[in-house]
Amino acid sequence: MKQFYLILLLAFTCATAFPALGQENNPTRGMVQQTDTIKQAGDYKEPVIEIKVFENRILVENLQQEMILEIFNIMGVKVYSRRIPPGTGEYPVNLPRGYYILKIGKITKKIAIR
Repeated sequence: MKQFYLILLLAFTCATAFPALGQENNPTRGMVQQTDTIKQAGDYKEPVIEIKVFENRILVENLQQEMILEIFNIMGVKVYSRRIPPGTGEYPVNLPRGYYILKIGKITKKIAIR
């Protein structure tokens, strides 16, 4: 008898926890159709900021707005900081050889100065 109640309790729990499994999964139901003049979500892709390191020079491409370029050593100490304009630019850095963490806005990248 205990098994029957446990099975019944399990079935009830599953039915209340996952009610969408038994229904039709149609996300467009009840939504207004969008016209072609409105951009769909996902159609627009922002240009990706590209960061390249050549010996003691850093090349930043496709920057959309003015940002701050920061370089930290592996201990987390800021060793270089510079405001960079939008567009593409090349910036010389006078740092000793080693590994660093470069940060531009929300982008963080590990780099090696050789």
